[in-house]
Amino acid sequence: MPHMRAAQIFDDLSLRVVDADVPTPGWGEVLTRVHAAGVCGTDLHILDGMIKPDPYPMTLGHEAAGVVEAAGPNTTLRAGDRVAVYNKIFCGQCEQCLSGRCNICDNEPGQLGFNRDGGDQEYVLVPERNLVPVPDAVDFASAAVITCAGMTAVHATRLSGLRLGQTAIVDGVGGVGILVVQAARQAGARVIAVADSGKKREFALEHGAAEGIVIDQPSEYESLPARVRELTAGRGADVFFELVGTTESMAAGVRSLAKAGRFVATGYTDQPLSIHPIEFILSETSLISTVAATRQDLADALRLAASGAMTVPIAARYPLDGVHSALEALRQRTVLGRQVLDLT
Repeated sequence: MPHMRAAQIFDDLSLRVVDADVPTPGWGEVLTRVHAAGVCGTDLHILDGMIKPDPYPMTLGHEAAGVVEAAGPNTTLRAGDRVAVYNKIFCGQCEQCLSGRCNICDNEPGQLGFNRDGGDQEYVLVPERNLVPVPDAVDFASAAVITCAGMTAVHATRLSGLRLGQTAIVDGVGGVGILVVQAARQAGARVIAVADSGKKREFALEHGAAEGIVIDQPSEYESLPARVRELTAGRGADVFFELVGTTESMAAGVRSLAKAGRFVATGYTDQPLSIHPIEFILSETSLISTVAATRQDLADALRLAASGAMTVPIAARYPLDGVHSALEALRQRTVLGRQVLDLT
C-alpha cells in the first residue's frame, strides 16, 4: 500500500508528522491530492484539548484544496479536476440537509480535522458531495482558506440579515475576521473593525473597513459601546460579528447594538456570555449563532474570490514539516491574514 505524510495529533496532545497509508476510494468517494491546507485558530483549540477528536490519533486540518487523484465507483469527478474540500461530512437525506442546512446535519457523520482525518496530509479521502469545483481564477492557497474562513464569512453575513446601508462591527481582525469585513462590505454595509493592534486596524481598512477601533486590553471593551455610538451618531450597530470570544468582548458587543440589532456569535470559545436577558428584550435585539457554513456558502465564496470581490491575504506559506511554526505564529497573534501549508 502506498504511503503519505500526515500531521497527526495524539492523545497526549502532541502533534507529529508521520507516515500513513494512502486510502483507497470506495463507493461514492474521491481521493484528493492536497496542494494547500489552511492553518486555523480552531486547530489550537484541538491542540489545547478544548475540542477532543475521537479517536486519536487524527490528522489535523479542516481546510484543504487540490486536485482529484482517483475516484471510486458511482462518482462523476475525474483525475485532475480542481476541487476544494467542504469539511462537514453530511448525510444528504435528513431534514436539515434537504433544507440546505448540511452544516447542521441531523445525523452528523463527522467533520474533517475535528473527528475525522483532515487536510494536513498529502491525500484526503471524502465523499464526492464534499468536493466543490475551484474556479481557474482562484489559486489553491486561497481556495483552502475559503473552505473555512471564506465560507464562514459568507454564512455569518447571510444569517445576520445585513442590508444595504446598515452598520456592521467586526470584532477581531484575524484570519476569519478579515474575510467577514469583506463579506459585510459586499452586502453593502458600512464596516467598523475592532482590532487588537494598530497594524491590524490598518489591515482591516485596506480590506474594506470604513473605520477601525483598537482595543488591546480586555478591560478596554467596557468603552466599546460608547465608541461605537460616537461613530454612529448615537444609534449603535445593526450587526455585531463576534470573533474574539471573551466574556468582555461579547458583553460589549451586545451593548453596542442599535435597536433590533443582531449579535452574531461566530467561532468557538470556552468563555461564557454573561449578560441579563433584559438587555436583549428591551431593544428587541437578537443573538444569532453560526457553525461553519453550508456547501452552497463555500461555492458562493469561491465565486466571490474568482470575481475579485473577496481576496484572501496569505501571510505565510510553510511545508508540512513547518506546521508547528505556523501554529506557534498563530498562537502569538502576530499573523496578518492566513497561513497555509504548501504540500506540492
